[in-house]
Amino acid sequence: MKKAEFKQPSALFFSLIAFFAIASFGAYWTQSTNKSIINQHQSLLSGLSRTQASVLERRLSAAFTSAQILAYEVEQNGGDGEWFPNYAHKLIDSIGGIANLQLAPDGIISDIYPIEGNESAIGFNIISTPGFEKEAMLSIQNHRMFVIGPVALVQGGVAVISRAPIFLNKGTQRELFWGFASAVIYLDDLLEATQLKRLESEGYQYNLSRKHAATKDTITLSSSLAPLSDIQASTELVLPVGTWTLKISKALDKDLDQRRVTGYAVSLIVSLLLAIALYAILIQPLKLRTLVKEKTAELQDLANKDPLTGLPNRRFLQNNLPNVLQHNQKHKRTSAFIYFDLDNFKRINDTIGHDVGDQVLIIVGERLTKLKGQSDLVARLGGDEFGIFLGEVSSEHQIEEHANRILQSIRAPIKMDNREYLLSTSLGIAKIPEHGDDLVSIMQNADMALYQAKLLGKNQFSFYSENMKVNTHNLMKAENDLSLALLRNEFEMYYQPQFDLHTNHILGAEALIRWNHPEKGLIFPNDFIPLAESTGKIIELGYWILENSIAYIAKRRIEKRADILLHINLASRQLSDPHLVVLVQDLLEKYQVPAHLIGFEITETSILEDVHLTRKLLQTFKNMGICIAIDDFGTGYSSLSQLKNLPVNLLKIDRSFVMDLESDPDDRKIVEAIIAMAHKLNIKVLAEGIETREQWKMLANFQCDYGQGYYVSKAVTMDEFNNGKPIVHNDS
Repeated sequence: MKKAEFKQPSALFFSLIAFFAIASFGAYWTQSTNKSIINQHQSLLSGLSRTQASVLERRLSAAFTSAQILAYEVEQNGGDGEWFPNYAHKLIDSIGGIANLQLAPDGIISDIYPIEGNESAIGFNIISTPGFEKEAMLSIQNHRMFVIGPVALVQGGVAVISRAPIFLNKGTQRELFWGFASAVIYLDDLLEATQLKRLESEGYQYNLSRKHAATKDTITLSSSLAPLSDIQASTELVLPVGTWTLKISKALDKDLDQRRVTGYAVSLIVSLLLAIALYAILIQPLKLRTLVKEKTAELQDLANKDPLTGLPNRRFLQNNLPNVLQHNQKHKRTSAFIYFDLDNFKRINDTIGHDVGDQVLIIVGERLTKLKGQSDLVARLGGDEFGIFLGEVSSEHQIEEHANRILQSIRAPIKMDNREYLLSTSLGIAKIPEHGDDLVSIMQNADMALYQAKLLGKNQFSFYSENMKVNTHNLMKAENDLSLALLRNEFEMYYQPQFDLHTNHILGAEALIRWNHPEKGLIFPNDFIPLAESTGKIIELGYWILENSIAYIAKRRIEKRADILLHINLASRQLSDPHLVVLVQDLLEKYQVPAHLIGFEITETSILEDVHLTRKLLQTFKNMGICIAIDDFGTGYSSLSQLKNLPVNLLKIDRSFVMDLESDPDDRKIVEAIIAMAHKLNIKVLAEGIETREQWKMLANFQCDYGQGYYVSKAVTMDEFNNGKPIVHNDS
């Protein structure tokens, strides 16, 4: 009896252990599998949310900014609105996505473009209408653009509207609120540019919302018919009017909960019926793993595919090409990799719009796909860059034929919306295995070849060579030397005199930098300034030039020398430096130098990179008393309308017009016209590159104010300039 009683509790004990162990294992497996599915689903939603938010953010930013541009134009025209229809037409064409533009003097809408279909909005009071007045008053108070919507328009339709307050005489004591400039974007038009409606038809839900500027309440701009489910992804859209939020969700399969319940039930049954349970435990995870694999395969497909063109992306290339290369190497096959990008593609995005740019990239991807062979691969690497892998080639001639077919295909005009776009491309080619047998070296070498093709004039292909690697090494050494030069203070300032053509007096100088290289000797700016700009060192180098130039003026004043106007060149990268104004103010304060003793010289091409930003920056410097000069005038593309709106004191005629002044009647006409035009705008003129007395006399007869050139002096050191080495000749 005692022995039997001992065995019975022992069997029960192990049965309980087996029951709880198997039940716990089944519950844990079921829970972790469901969690994995949910995580994969969440990752998919995050990718969709970021993609759609990017489209919305790009279109909304451009459309909202149009109201600010319109406000600025009203301020520049002193409140006069006769130009409005033509300007609004051009603005809508260039930006796109805008239903109409409005002007509202004193808050009452008086001008709309296009007016057709929007007549009923004329006379609408933005400020006093309930529901809008708080945001409108807050906008006027803070001088900031705001947005309203969704709002049902009196002329019909539902829209979001960005409104920018307009002030005349902004920044002065006579500042006056003029009214509002508005840009109207129909929600239906906005959503058509995205895939949200298609996603909704596929079972997804979405919600686009913003915060009310005054009350901070959440306002829903657009949403799917079905509400958001529990599992969702959210992305913020950073816009000029604040931050909006896009949420996307999709309910998981209804049978997911059933699977979880089934998993627990099977685990309990297994714990009771060991034989049946073992089979059930094995079969249930198999089903769940199959579901996970399906979801994982779906996500991997999205992760390895470019969402715009549908081509394989860089990740796919990195994951799969090494195996292909290894297989080709094993079978001694020759292949090639072509690095491809579109020439000057940025101009399409900047001038026509990103939507057109995206369509161009889709068409380019389709053309490249049509050209590829059975063993080839076309991938979009990012932006306008593509990678073309030729799986098996017999000769370099075959690669050249394929490259020529690509060039010819891309040059074929692209027709969209009754417009025709002409493209060209540059190709860099690396042969495999001759130019590398691993993906990293192959892509690097093809990229170097692409750079060489662009240097040779673009619209062509170039094969990689070892010389390119040497050139790249030399470039890296030059960059390192430049960094060390800043640390070792190897730079020195030179000064070229600027003189009055009518009095023969030296009135100022242009500050010019030289590099005393320990191995190469004296290096002139043309040989290292482009390197400084491409490496970003121009900001640090420009600050060094500024401080040393201002310090030189201070030294002259301490030594009781005559004051001169010292002109300092500013690079285009410096103009976009947000700290530039503060740096200049601090240096003038540090060295106790009056602002009117320095001038800044800016090239035409620097101005054209961002006319609005440059105009504002130059006006700030001019208000401080600094002389503003446009350098190399006549060689860029600035128009008279831009020139009259820029705060310019001095125009510098490029030396290319002066050098042939005595022999070229066309140059004489151009120079005389530039001088007359500048004087009409109350701008002084300085001619560069004067090398003969005859050039001096002709420029003086044309009423040119000042000159600069080797006839008086080349750029000299500080000591030579102080000791009076520059001498104005008086020979006739």
